Amino acid sequence: MNKIAIDWDENELRLVVGDVRVGKAKITDAAVLPLEVDGIKRDVSTVLREAIAERGLENCEAMIAIGRGKAELRELQLPPVPDEELPDMVRFQAVRTFASSGESSIIDYLVTQRSDTGIELIAAAMGPKDLAQVQKVCKAAVVEPKRIALRPISAATLYLTQRKTNPDANVVLVDLLGDDAEIVIARDGHVIFVRTVRIPASEPSRGRALIGELKRSLVACGDDAKPDKVILWGKESVHQSDRELLSGVCEANVDVIDPFDLANTDRKLIDSLPKHVGRLAPLVGLLVAEASHPELLVDFLNPRKRPEVKPNHVRTGLLVAIPALAALFLGYIVYSKLSSLDQRIAELKEANNQLQKPVDEALKSIGRTEQVDQFLDGNVQWLDEFRRLAERMPGSDEMIVRSINASADQRSGGGKFVVSGGAISPDSIDQFESSLRDDFHTVIGDGASEEKTNDAYRWGFTETIQIDAERIRNQRYERILAALNAETSNPETGDSDSSESQDAQEVQP
Repeated sequence: MNKIAIDWDENELRLVVGDVRVGKAKITDAAVLPLEVDGIKRDVSTVLREAIAERGLENCEAMIAIGRGKAELRELQLPPVPDEELPDMVRFQAVRTFASSGESSIIDYLVTQRSDTGIELIAAAMGPKDLAQVQKVCKAAVVEPKRIALRPISAATLYLTQRKTNPDANVVLVDLLGDDAEIVIARDGHVIFVRTVRIPASEPSRGRALIGELKRSLVACGDDAKPDKVILWGKESVHQSDRELLSGVCEANVDVIDPFDLANTDRKLIDSLPKHVGRLAPLVGLLVAEASHPELLVDFLNPRKRPEVKPNHVRTGLLVAIPALAALFLGYIVYSKLSSLDQRIAELKEANNQLQKPVDEALKSIGRTEQVDQFLDGNVQWLDEFRRLAERMPGSDEMIVRSINASADQRSGGGKFVVSGGAISPDSIDQFESSLRDDFHTVIGDGASEEKTNDAYRWGFTETIQIDAERIRNQRYERILAALNAETSNPETGDSDSSESQDAQEVQP
């Protein structure tokens, strides 16, 4: 789903949009929007609301990055305690140590080192008024804040999780934000120091000031002034002079890294990125961390808290009530089953009663139809039978018919006819019998008898062909079906015939 990371200062609004899913994030949009246009200063909520509406991101989840100036940071050293007790200990120590921290302050922390002798961490506190102000801006822009995270640590998370480097190296991350510079020092893959400093806007002065602040930061965190690597967020073409200046003074490798190179970025977006992409590193880091490493952020909207251990009254109640509940449940199951069966039986009886009358009517109709069929089964289509006889009879050069006697059986259905004639040989008679015999015609012959005749047909025969009643019924229904199909396929034929008949009647005098 689309999520938006937002950051702003006095001069500009910065936002990065990404499709964030579990384990992966794809950057789809990025923009740096000035708050002052043509000398007119605009409210950040108005500019943000317009940007959200233009991109169709209303009501989407937003992750806000806040600068070091809106939060108070301290390095704390605590004795070794279990993880569930650490949030309460950090809060207790922060209230005593922080200058502006009170009971209502939101406190979160990031552990930098653990050992058998103690825990070192960076604690951050944010006042409720500052938090409410950020939430007010989000509400005016119709976005829902899900995280309010510390900006320098978000950028450091991007580098430490996405860039493969020596885990034992001392790495300094520098993000240049107009008149500010955010310096983060990481050691052994963990953030150990965070600092935001003011630097001049002019190039020569900015370089010297940046070098001095960098050295002071290294000394403040207990390290020497020679880091293993310095990372400048941005493009090589923009920060080439800064890179050369730091390389000559720090005696360390200085790399300029585009934050979008460390994330899965839409190709269409790469060519349209703003000039100072380094300022967007915390926002890219927020989206990437949201997908896979949210525990590495300092989040004032979701600070670390002691896990709530609630008395397990439910378990106690269940242990007491399990026998009774089991009995009640079993009784309910049996009762429900019997009730459902009774209801089903009643429904089936009702359905059976409703269907009984149509069934009785259908049986009566079937009985009447059967009586009609039995009557019509004796209506033999003799023309069809004679045609069949003629088609299957040998030619006149082999056989002749002298007489045919046909009769129908009105009681049992079907019929029979007796064919008498002569043939030139008994083989012709056998062939004739075989051709007439099938599943619906039973042929009974008297055999061939030699007769004294003046012609060649000196072998006489008499064949009795019995026609099955089923044959008569099948023929009848086949004709009915053919007639219905003809009417369905040619619906206009009947109207045309009736119209022609009516015209003919009108012509008659």
